[in-house]
Order: sequence, then C-alpha cells, then structure tokens
Amino acid sequence: MSSGHTLDSTFGAMYIGAMFTMCLYGITTLQTYLYYLYYPKDDVSLKLLVTSLWVFDTVHVAFMSHTMYWYLVTGFGDVENLQNGVWSLFASMLMNVILAFIVQCFFTKRIYFLCPPKVKWWLPSCTGFIVLAHFCFGLETVGEFFQKKAFVKLQEAKWDAALPFAVAAILSDVVIAAALCTLLNNNRTEYKATNNLINRLILLAINRCVLTSAIAIVEVIVYAVRPNSSYFLAIDFLIGKLYANSLLASLNSRESLRGRGMQENETTEASTSFRMASTPIDPEIRFAESATNVRALDPESGCSQSRTENAEK
Repeated sequence: MSSGHTLDSTFGAMYIGAMFTMCLYGITTLQTYLYYLYYPKDDVSLKLLVTSLWVFDTVHVAFMSHTMYWYLVTGFGDVENLQNGVWSLFASMLMNVILAFIVQCFFTKRIYFLCPPKVKWWLPSCTGFIVLAHFCFGLETVGEFFQKKAFVKLQEAKWDAALPFAVAAILSDVVIAAALCTLLNNNRTEYKATNNLINRLILLAINRCVLTSAIAIVEVIVYAVRPNSSYFLAIDFLIGKLYANSLLASLNSRESLRGRGMQENETTEASTSFRMASTPIDPEIRFAESATNVRALDPESGCSQSRTENAEK
C-alpha cells in the first residue's frame, strides 16, 4: 500500500469516484427540490417515492463519506486496515442496490399501465422477474463482500455473485427500455403533436437505458480485468445516483413535455383555422384535428388517453 501506483489504483480511484458522486448528489437534491416546487398536486404515494429516493441517496453519501474518512484519515498509514473493506463501503453498495430496485420497479409499474390487455400480465411479470433477479444478485454480492472483507478476496465472488449481478443489471435496463419504447410506439395516432411527444418519451427511455447500462458494463469489465483495484468500487459509487436522477428527470420532464405539446397543438389549430377559412371542411373533422390531448402522455398516466382518442375517431 505504500507505493504511489498502488495508492492511485485503490484509494486514489475511490477518492475521484467520491468527488463525482458528490456532484451527482447535488443534482439529485436539486431535482428533488424542483419536483416538490413544480408538482405539489401529485399523489402522496409519488411524493413518498421521491422522498425515499432522496433519503436512500443521502444515506449512501453518508456511508461513502465515512468510507473515505476511514481510509484517508483514521486508517492512514495502517497497512492492515487499508487491506480490508470497511463496513460502510459495503453498506454504500447496498444502498445502490436498493435505489436501483426502487427505480426499476417504478418503470415496471409504468410498463404495466401501458400494456394492452393481451400482454397486461406476462410482459410486466417477465420484466419484474428480471428486476427481482437483479435485486437478489445484488444482495448476494453485498453479502459475500461483507463476509470476505479483504480486498484481495473480493475477486472470489466474481462468478457466483458479482458477474450475474452485473449481467442482471444490464439485462433489466435493456428489457425495461425495450418494453417502454415498444408500448409507446404502439400508441401512435394520426396527430402530429401526440406522436412528437411519444418520440421524446422514447428518446428519454433509450437515454436512461444507455447511461445506466454503459456504467454497469464499464464496472463489470473493470472488475473482471482489475479485481484487486478499487476502480470498480469508484464506479459503483456513481451508479445509484444515475438511477435516482433518471427517475427524477422522468418526473420533472412532464411539464416541459406538456408545454411543448401545447405549443404544437396551438400551431396545428392555427393551421387548421387558416384552412377552414379558405376551404369548407366537415365540422367533425375540424373538431378531431384540434382535439389532441397532450396530457395523455403524462408519464404517470401512460398513453391510455391516446387509445381513447383512437376510439372516439
């Protein structure tokens, strides 16, 4: 532990990861504040969900801070202590597992509400099974790390816990994103404003999947190649914040999406009014062209309203 190279690859890496994590925690706190500022009328259950995310994220930061203080201050120069993982390090990993589980359950619930009757049960059930597998492998990984404790022994959990956990993390994100994109795409209508909102929601789902999956892939590669270094632990500090921010961004984007939809609606109505002034059109068609309800694509209500529009037509 005395060489500069060893310190760079262990506690230096963890320190850098902790600094980036604190930046992301600031974004989480800001997004939580903005949520309560702009959506005071949301259901109590949704508010409790946001609160629980912030609380778990704050507890993770507390554990991470204790970890860094233990290694860089309390245990500085104590070679024996520096060779073992402190309890707060593995507790911070547990917080990330819980955060990921909460966020993935939220998106699984959204999949359930978006599903047509034919796939109402089997698609959310399959998605939920993969999410549950991710959570269980995460608990197993943290448990084994607690048991082995020494950094040189952490690689022993590679095949039976850590790698299955990483694979389940990537697979669950991909399945959730694919399901959301497919279900949203199936709710397209002939209304341009509605379809534009669907395109934006699909893009948000893909971006969320790409970000969390990319970090998970990098973490598993680093762990497989350099299991005795702390690079993968530095990356793990970040991943819980990415999950929390992906959910908060999804909730906080509702007003922006709704506003854009309204602007496009107004443009469509103005164009329709111009055509009406110059060409006689059936009044029912005029009503249909101006009846697009952009609130149908609210992330909490899914696209059920789009189906209503199709039925009315």
